[in-house]
Amino acid sequence: MHYKGLELDPFQEEAIHAIDRNHSVLVSAPTGAGKTVLAEYGIEKCMEMGRRVIYTAPIKALSNQKYRDFYQVYGDQVGIVTGDVVLNQFAPVLLMTTEIFRNTIFDDITRLDDVEYVIFDEIHYINDIERGTVWEESIIFAPQNIKFICLSATIPNINQFAEWMRSVREVEIDVIEELERPVPLEHHLYLEGYGIGDLETLQRIQESIIYDDSYHSADDNRHDTEPDRVDGEALHRLTNVDLIPYVQNQNQLPCLYFCFSRKVCEQNAAYYAKRTFLTPEQRKEILHLFDLLCTQFSIRDERNIQAFRHLVSKGVAYHHAGMLPTLKEVVERLFTSGLIQLLFTTETFAVGINMPACTVIFESLEKYDGINFRYLKAREYHQMSGRAGRRGIDPIGYVYARVFPKFAHVGSVQRITSGKIEPIESQFNLSYSSILNLYDNYGDAIYDVCTQSLNNFQNLERVRKTETQIQHTAATLNQLSKPTCIHDGVEAFDQIGGYNNLRNRITEQRKLLKIERRALKRKGGKRKRKKDLRQKFIRSERQLRQIETTKNKNLCHNCEQFKICNHSHRKIIQAENRIERLQDRKTLLESYQRKQITSRLKILKELGYIDGSGLLPRGKIASQIYGYEIQVTQLLFKGFFENLGEDEINVLAMAIVCEDRKDWGYYRKLEDKKIRRLLRTADREIESIRIYEEQYQVDPVTPKLVTKMSTAMLAWSQGCEFETLPQYVNLADGDFVRAFRLVIDLLRQVRRAAVGHNALLDKVDRCLDKINRDVVDAERQLRAGQDAL
Repeated sequence: MHYKGLELDPFQEEAIHAIDRNHSVLVSAPTGAGKTVLAEYGIEKCMEMGRRVIYTAPIKALSNQKYRDFYQVYGDQVGIVTGDVVLNQFAPVLLMTTEIFRNTIFDDITRLDDVEYVIFDEIHYINDIERGTVWEESIIFAPQNIKFICLSATIPNINQFAEWMRSVREVEIDVIEELERPVPLEHHLYLEGYGIGDLETLQRIQESIIYDDSYHSADDNRHDTEPDRVDGEALHRLTNVDLIPYVQNQNQLPCLYFCFSRKVCEQNAAYYAKRTFLTPEQRKEILHLFDLLCTQFSIRDERNIQAFRHLVSKGVAYHHAGMLPTLKEVVERLFTSGLIQLLFTTETFAVGINMPACTVIFESLEKYDGINFRYLKAREYHQMSGRAGRRGIDPIGYVYARVFPKFAHVGSVQRITSGKIEPIESQFNLSYSSILNLYDNYGDAIYDVCTQSLNNFQNLERVRKTETQIQHTAATLNQLSKPTCIHDGVEAFDQIGGYNNLRNRITEQRKLLKIERRALKRKGGKRKRKKDLRQKFIRSERQLRQIETTKNKNLCHNCEQFKICNHSHRKIIQAENRIERLQDRKTLLESYQRKQITSRLKILKELGYIDGSGLLPRGKIASQIYGYEIQVTQLLFKGFFENLGEDEINVLAMAIVCEDRKDWGYYRKLEDKKIRRLLRTADREIESIRIYEEQYQVDPVTPKLVTKMSTAMLAWSQGCEFETLPQYVNLADGDFVRAFRLVIDLLRQVRRAAVGHNALLDKVDRCLDKINRDVVDAERQLRAGQDAL
């Protein structure tokens, strides 16, 4: 079968036939296998039917890229709605983030009456701790007339996932699974100081390493090109910087080089730009394209642009979230042109963006996840490594992972590179806004509705497995016979239990005496203190003798049957304890979701958002805000937004959305005393929410206001130039833009919730005008991107 001049793979044909039968489909295939073709087919089918189709993506960058791609094909038939951008929102083909789709379901479900299909790209994001709930809500509460095209990287538990979807949607879901990549991958380890090898080589090197300074001193005296001998095998010794020339010499460029630090991305790019990866003709072409794109996107930062232009002239670039969004888009277009040969990037580049390369290199298999350093998950590794191998260009894709043999954990490296991908696990945890919307529609039946979640579906399976374990353990326990005492009229089981308790008490008492003896032997100290310690030690010795006397009188003491009886006793206690633990687990699995919903409902009642009849005025406002809904509503009803000026509202909104971080570095404290007072007052108001949450054990709790960006926000709201912002807080350009866009998204939601309050609406509009300008204006960037097509 052919589509758009391409010969389809069997899994693509199978999916297309299912779409032709008007079925929903769940497609799991490796990164780069060609799942986008299915989305395009679904779009064109809907357009032929005169029906609308919605394409959802997990991140705005992917939504924007898909909008550009589809706009090239379908023109004004395409629209986009994200938190930042609204363009042609009633178009037949509508791009949006999954959050926007979920919000549409709750806000006005009738707007979806003419939608035939919803395409969920990267649906394995349902596994995401922070945002996975949105996918579950979208699947559960979408109108029944809508069918789904679900596209995902490999899902090990795809049949379980599909079975859940069938139970929720009550329709047939065709499962199409492809395990083979169209371009096979070769996976290698780059063993620092040794060269290119595999897991077996890593193990042999680790066995040969002597962990002392003599190893390093001996190693330093050897010539760089001298081969090491590991179990008789010669390994060509390469240093770290030799890997890139090796890849270049093997004709394995272009290369995506994943680093888990923005700083490392930039440092690596600067280092490798000392050499060139382009011919003179390519250099001229890429500089022309770079200058043209910078003009089209109005990128003016002369100092940074000149430094970046130098990198680009060598065929090198970097890409991370700290960059201006416009500059990131320039890099993406340069990479797509095939002129960037070496791109250093963070893992966000691996999410959906269709930018394959011949080779992928990992700077490390460990990353900092915001809490500590950990090894990558197998899913993360395969998502990134899947960018290697360009279909129709490369016969093989190459993957190299840098590993330090001395410190590597072989089991973890094996799990990541050749182990099984982790199954999808539900992260269902309803927000206040979702609970308010569900309570408004279903009342106390909210509990029954939420039993449709994937979380509940998976928990029921876990409950069944736990019940089976309880039954097996109980059967084992029934087969165990209690010991029979050789002394008449004595219950052996209780006697052994008492005897073992005495033995444990003796052990603990001896530990206590040891500590007290050390305290007595210490020199110095007050005389009274020494006297007290001595008396305490004497009492402890007396207690020990009493316990030992009681133990010696026990019938089990020196009994010839004790070992046999004690073994039986221990087996019975272990079985009973296991049953108790399993019962506790079963209770937790059955009640966790219900308890979380109940706790949030109680808080909402305490705060005056709901009563027995439905939503109260606060609840109606909060139900229309998604993210920070309780903080905003509390402050709205306290008059904060009505009584403040535009700059003050913008600073307050920034404090609400600002994410705290450990590495703020320099930031200028807010000098305006009035705004400082209002932020303290606002934080006290939000503190009242946290008190209820702690009382009812809700997780996670509502965060405090974060004021580190207040001075920068005030300056931006008052019209400062973007280039001056770093004097107020030590942040990267991209972080400023992201923070301001979060404020814009929040204020737009406040505006929607405040319909009918004209004075407030006008004020919010003025707030938005002050922020949504220059490089922060996402809509302007998207339009510039259209013009640059």
